[in-house]
Amino acid sequence: MIARRSLALLLVLAASCAKPAATAGGSTPSASTARKDPNVITRAELEDPTIAATDAMTAIRQLRPAFFRTRGPQSFSNQSAGLVQVSRDYGPLRPLDELSQVDVRTLQEVRYLTAVEAQTRFGITANGGPVIVVLSSKQ
Repeated sequence: MIARRSLALLLVLAASCAKPAATAGGSTPSASTARKDPNVITRAELEDPTIAATDAMTAIRQLRPAFFRTRGPQSFSNQSAGLVQVSRDYGPLRPLDELSQVDVRTLQEVRYLTAVEAQTRFGITANGGPVIVVLSSKQ
């Protein structure tokens, strides 16, 4: 009798820990409940009415403030080493303040590249710091 109760309790516990099933229509959970990638801001997030009317700097600060975290200069001789830089459509690296001149409505996606990813993609010009890549809409 105790074994049956224990088994029943284990089954109930296992069922409560299981992933939720698809809805009756067979669809997956909605985008609002889907997990967001911490290193990517999608077009859907950029289309939010409170975000769409701003510049890229403001939008990124609201959606992913961690994109702007830095550990400061990595050397005394090069004070810009380790600082966040910006690339538009994987073009040349530019200063961070250029994000203020980019209209959110022109963007498709914003990606954060760690210092290692930036070094791999941009080489020595990444200067040992992270890079925010803004990808323009293809219109």
